[in-house]
Amino acid sequence: MYDAYAKLDHDGAVETIIFTPDGKWCLTGGTDRCVKLWNPHKVVEERKINTTFQNLPTALQIQTYTEGITHEITALCCCCAARTDSSSLSSPETLLVASNSTLIVTDIVTTQLKRKLGQNHHTGRVNCIASTKFGEAYVTGSYDKTVAIWDGRSHNNKPLQVLKDAKDSVTDVHVSQYGNSGQEGARKNDSNSNNNNNVSIIRTASVDGCIRTYDLRAGLLQCDDFGSPITSTAHTKDGRCLAVSCLDGSIRLMELGTGNLLNTYNSHHTAGSYGLQVDVLGDDSSIITGSEDGKCAIYDLVTSNLVGSLNTNREDTTSHRRPTCTVAAHPQQSSVLITASYDGSTVAWRDSASSWREQVVA
Repeated sequence: MYDAYAKLDHDGAVETIIFTPDGKWCLTGGTDRCVKLWNPHKVVEERKINTTFQNLPTALQIQTYTEGITHEITALCCCCAARTDSSSLSSPETLLVASNSTLIVTDIVTTQLKRKLGQNHHTGRVNCIASTKFGEAYVTGSYDKTVAIWDGRSHNNKPLQVLKDAKDSVTDVHVSQYGNSGQEGARKNDSNSNNNNNVSIIRTASVDGCIRTYDLRAGLLQCDDFGSPITSTAHTKDGRCLAVSCLDGSIRLMELGTGNLLNTYNSHHTAGSYGLQVDVLGDDSSIITGSEDGKCAIYDLVTSNLVGSLNTNREDTTSHRRPTCTVAAHPQQSSVLITASYDGSTVAWRDSASSWREQVVA
């Protein structure tokens, strides 16, 4: 059972939440045109008796980013500086922010603006961002139906390549690098490339209902049609499966190696009018999704049974009151989740059965 333990305050609704790759921090951005960096594992005051969403203690805020941001924030991403020890990550170095049609590149430590990209390319809102592990390239997906690939190391303000296969708005994008971010499941026609650490995959989702997988080095495009507008996707941590959230109210689990549909989850959340985010818990045991009734459903990955529900509505004051569209799961700890609702509340949750506890900052 998950309990709310901290709030992450913004002046308005939060539209995007991400954890840093090491899981130590999280970032939130929304309609107030600022990004906030948090330590979600610490709170700044003691828990109160009879805690409600209104009097939850606040998570420890580390930094605020506003430079160059002129519109509401629709997507966030961060990447790390390279280390000589390739087996481990350094702290995040670069923050990528989508604001209207622009990609804003910021130093995550100094908060200084480094670059602005896309304002003369994308003709619609940037919906999603991805990056290679160490920021060699950035990828943006837009309402204008295109995906742009940007050089992350040069000062070139023109995209290296533009992908124009989508027939409608691009809603999600991911970059997978063999040997760096897990074993990417390979299709039969490119299984031999699975041992090449230099091969990268770009995977996009669109309102046209298709997942498109690009192997740019091999010149291959694989298209999987789900028959319903796709609002969000999430990879399992082992890189073998993809959870696909569709506007028809179903989440579908696809095996990347074969393209087979492994499971469907749709019985304990409501959808149809809003774009709901989906994520996979850190141990690959479960899937979490937002819901238009303000609750969040947690499904067992294998059985598709409901194993948990956030915002159980024990009292009106302990529930998101409008659709909960934004969710984020800690990349390693399945006991830590963050949700955000259009009612303006953003809440961190912990599994009460876990030994993990938040630390209080004096």
